[in-house]
Amino acid sequence: ADRLAISITERSDDAPVLTYYADIVAQSPELDLAVLKISSRLDGKSIARLKLPHIPVGDSDDLELGDILSIFGYPGIGGETVTFTSGSVAGFTKQKGVRARRAWIKTDATIAGGNSGGTAVNHDGKLVGIPTQAAAGEGIVPVDARPVVDTNKDGRVDQRDTPMAIGGFINGLRPVNLAFPLLRKAGVKIGGKKATSSGRKTTGSRPASSAAPKSVPRRSGVKISNLVFCSRVTRDGRPVNPASMFRSGRKALFVVFDFEGMRKGTKWSQVWSVNGQKVMDQEGKWEDGPRGRKALAINNNQGLPDGQYHLVITVRNQIVAEGEVMMGRHAEDSDTQISGKIVDQRNGRGIKDALVIVLKPGVRANDFVRNQRPDMSVTSTKTGRNGRFTFPKQLPKGTAYGLVVVARGYRDMVIEGALRIGAHAPEKAEINPLGLIRG
Repeated sequence: ADRLAISITERSDDAPVLTYYADIVAQSPELDLAVLKISSRLDGKSIARLKLPHIPVGDSDDLELGDILSIFGYPGIGGETVTFTSGSVAGFTKQKGVRARRAWIKTDATIAGGNSGGTAVNHDGKLVGIPTQAAAGEGIVPVDARPVVDTNKDGRVDQRDTPMAIGGFINGLRPVNLAFPLLRKAGVKIGGKKATSSGRKTTGSRPASSAAPKSVPRRSGVKISNLVFCSRVTRDGRPVNPASMFRSGRKALFVVFDFEGMRKGTKWSQVWSVNGQKVMDQEGKWEDGPRGRKALAINNNQGLPDGQYHLVITVRNQIVAEGEVMMGRHAEDSDTQISGKIVDQRNGRGIKDALVIVLKPGVRANDFVRNQRPDMSVTSTKTGRNGRFTFPKQLPKGTAYGLVVVARGYRDMVIEGALRIGAHAPEKAEINPLGLIRG
């Protein structure tokens, strides 16, 4: 079954690592808020008590105009390091259907769209807001992942289409007080504060979806589950940078899975194929105990060839698990031409001669700002008189890119993983307008 997973960051310069599974214990889809509870480790072992550091919950009703906010999040969705943005409270707005006077906190901080679900803390380090990609109401215009092209060719651009070329920022935060009813439902005590801020009805837990490979049903008492492809594995067997598509040129590809019901000496095998051609068929006798987690790898010092990789795991000549992952791109795939517009955030007018730079995958935006080496970017261009631009070089699909926008008289926009192009993006895609702040 599909699962929700929690990744943990121990150092600010490390990517988050999958560590726990979690369940939804309370949610409000209308507010785009939910409370998750860690339920087990990746190996399925239950957790009696965790001593993880936590952020104290503040009171968003105490915020006033000009108060400083610190915002943390992961714009790269699992593969990037944590980022920090600071700003100040710019205002508050209401929303139809929400009884609270403060349905949204407006801020002048430039928050990457991928930071939705992150944290906004006040000067005391208390949680007071949550960046969210939900429609932010009047006066707040989030620019985030959304359908912009008729990808399924049904004549309409709607939620059935694949979100394309994400770019932009969120400048609206959900006040944490709106989450009080959800937190109370989850059993969290909030310092005696009455949970009366939200006028929304909340619903209980329900399964969430993911794109993780599925395990094959149990055979002969053996179960292989939670098969995850990744770029590397920690010493204790946790997957790092899990994905369904990897860039060309990798020398190693890893897969991690949980197992149970195995016996010492049992015959098992791993079979790898690329584009339907078998490239590895390795048999052996099981030596890793009856239950736990195991990592496998396929290597090539000259670089793994591009293609569709298919892994089959057998026990006693019976298939117990299989999964697929893409290395590089399909031969018939083409790159995507990206166009867009840079505008003044306040009045929406196009900004002339703004420099728009796309960073190479893996290049951190802050590193580029410090070094500004040409080899750190994929392509760049300047906007025309109306603020529009089209990158001269098409961008490979299935990849996330950092974005830097510079214009005279405006604050620079530097966003990690701001531009994401889906594996099935069309040959031409238009990103939503990116707004710059004067300063």
